[in-house]
Amino acid sequence: MFYKVKSVIPLDNMLLQVEFENGIIKKYDVKKLKNRWQVFKFLENKTLFEHVKVDAGGYGIMWNENIDLSCNETLENGVIINE
Repeated sequence: MFYKVKSVIPLDNMLLQVEFENGIIKKYDVKKLKNRWQVFKFLENKTLFEHVKVDAGGYGIMWNENIDLSCNETLENGVIINE
């Protein structure tokens, strides 16, 4: 099952606030991905990091054609802010 992303807001310290269409809001830490996948190290550039947007259809978020995250990744591994 997919939980579509409604909006995403870049925060300080490589954190994202992700709101889903079902009303859940989570905080997701992108820093943990830098050690797993080299491409996420580019997001240390604050200007690039702040260009995050919801992917077409709400099935994830993206920064460019090479860096993206699925909606399920951010939902399952984010910290809940509200429900």
